[in-house]
Amino acid sequence: MNIFIDDFNLLRIESDIYIYDIKLRDNQVTWQKNDGRSQFFTTDKHIDLHLDDQIEINGEIYPLLIGLVTLTPNFEKRFRYDGPLGAVYQNTHTDFYLFSPVAKQVFVCIDEKRYEMTYQEPIWHVKIEGDLHSKLYLYDIRLVDTFKLVKDPYTKAASSLGSHVFDFKRSMELKKTPIKVKNYVDTVIYEGHVRDMSIALDVEHKGLYEGLLEQSKILGSNVLKYIKSLGMTHLQLLPVYDFDDVFDEDKKLKYNWGYNPSLYFAVEGWFSKNPADPLDRINGLKKIVEHAHDLKLGINMDVVYNHVFNHKTFPYDDIVPGYFYRHDKNHQMTDNSYCGNDVESRNYMVRRLIVDSLIHFVSEYKIDGFRFDLMGLLDLDTMLEIEEKLRSINPYIMLYGEGWNMQTEVKPKLRSNMHNQAAFTSYAHFNDFYRNTMKGELHGEGLGFTMGNHQLTNKAMQSIIGSPDMFTSPNQSINYVECHDNLTFYDKMVLSHGFVLPDFKITQDFANHLIAISQGVPFYHAGQEFYRTKKGVENSYNSPDDINQIKWRIREDAVKKLKALLKLRKKFKLYRQTTYKNNVTIVKDKKLVVYRLEDDKDILIHYIKNYYDLEKLPLEDGKLIFPSQKAISEVNAIYVDQPGIYIVHIKK
Repeated sequence: MNIFIDDFNLLRIESDIYIYDIKLRDNQVTWQKNDGRSQFFTTDKHIDLHLDDQIEINGEIYPLLIGLVTLTPNFEKRFRYDGPLGAVYQNTHTDFYLFSPVAKQVFVCIDEKRYEMTYQEPIWHVKIEGDLHSKLYLYDIRLVDTFKLVKDPYTKAASSLGSHVFDFKRSMELKKTPIKVKNYVDTVIYEGHVRDMSIALDVEHKGLYEGLLEQSKILGSNVLKYIKSLGMTHLQLLPVYDFDDVFDEDKKLKYNWGYNPSLYFAVEGWFSKNPADPLDRINGLKKIVEHAHDLKLGINMDVVYNHVFNHKTFPYDDIVPGYFYRHDKNHQMTDNSYCGNDVESRNYMVRRLIVDSLIHFVSEYKIDGFRFDLMGLLDLDTMLEIEEKLRSINPYIMLYGEGWNMQTEVKPKLRSNMHNQAAFTSYAHFNDFYRNTMKGELHGEGLGFTMGNHQLTNKAMQSIIGSPDMFTSPNQSINYVECHDNLTFYDKMVLSHGFVLPDFKITQDFANHLIAISQGVPFYHAGQEFYRTKKGVENSYNSPDDINQIKWRIREDAVKKLKALLKLRKKFKLYRQTTYKNNVTIVKDKKLVVYRLEDDKDILIHYIKNYYDLEKLPLEDGKLIFPSQKAISEVNAIYVDQPGIYIVHIKK
């Protein structure tokens, strides 16, 4: 026989035994109905969720289990809290706060001692005297009749041993970020994984935080300096919060991108040279931010709030069962993330954890922006609150994500996807229309515009001018052809043709250059500028270093060309327009695309060709300032025979 609390006044008993006597402390219990093997009873008073752990039925005592009550609107509305959470350190004492309206007893365990916490709805609290800096701690929680050791979901400092109390004043102190982004179109984003970017370099701390800062003969600088010199304004790091499915100590045993959230406030130890020391993790990330800011390079974090790695090991289900995860109308956990669970961002305390963790990284680590994984699974109210809270700390914060329209229990008008972009215009979206048009079919051999597909010319023209049919402003369009997931552009070309051609480099240059001159936000995957390959692996999230490592070939001519083009993008504001204006025109002249930008000082004419015919292009009394490939000049004209972008500048 199992007895569950399904609402404040509702019990569900799974048994076909006739129940003639039922007692619950001082509560009057009344039979309501039978439904199959389930019998339902109501109570005249609210069940005390933090006290009632037993029930007497037909003279026998049974444990009273937590049922569907944590999924009810009544529970969500009643138990909202805005005070402190987690371990709040002072040098004379530390206060511990835990949200759990359903726990019956909670202890904090430190140095093999258990300190009992007291309940004041909906929080458990205890104050422990002494300087507890760096001390390991766990919560020992009894929800019904057994205790379980659980990590604090608000853990801000972690090691391979667990959660630590931490005095952040003893870590590196970072200055206010110098990165001020007024318009997203003024940025150029470079995406990289901490390990991938240095594991193949000649540096001491390969694959670690410090590896991005150490001088490399291969690069002639370090990773951050190279990225800045390329013309990037921001480095977007794949997840660096604490994630699962790697071994912090034996780093070669497993590889992972990091989309496996374990603790949302703590820093990952796999990238740390001493993962047993929480200070080393914290300072490792802070060193990256400090050095990047010295270079005037922003650091954005990739964050994953749509799911956790394993809901059975993530702390929340052992603290408030069910509450953290989204359920359907039949009370079954949804799996629209395809990761086994979906985070219920609409619940007040879940939304609060999301916002609080972002605030922590902005305040303590001076992070400049966030990329939201599967943002379309989150709800609009959460995204708007994130914007409000983060902009109150840093008005220049960058916010963007994957705004795919995914199936979810959230009502269509309240989903954070591209279809609803007008409801949260401060967020940019990865423009998959741009990617699919330029790159071709995501899965398969279909050729994109850059590979010579003339049927996509009209779509390419829309993409280049910032997809005005999709967005309110070009600020919202992140233009890209590859990122960490799916095939690299080079590997896509190999798949489409079945073999390697020398022309692939010309085609990839073409795609890279299109991104730079399109209206919107340019986005580049690390190594894309020199034809990065992952040997045909499409989803390399757990592939070994042999697949994911970056072999830096920065002396390719392609790197010099992209640098030169990004300088032009920075020089001419015509590339960085924030509205869809009539000074941007794009037309098709037979197979050629002519893209013209004009203001009262300059005219920029772009000849965009995705074919190999020899062609004479007029200079219109202007000057050729950028050719993707070789161009032969004569009086007031150029001859080109390769795909690419050929830019003519006319000074008024």
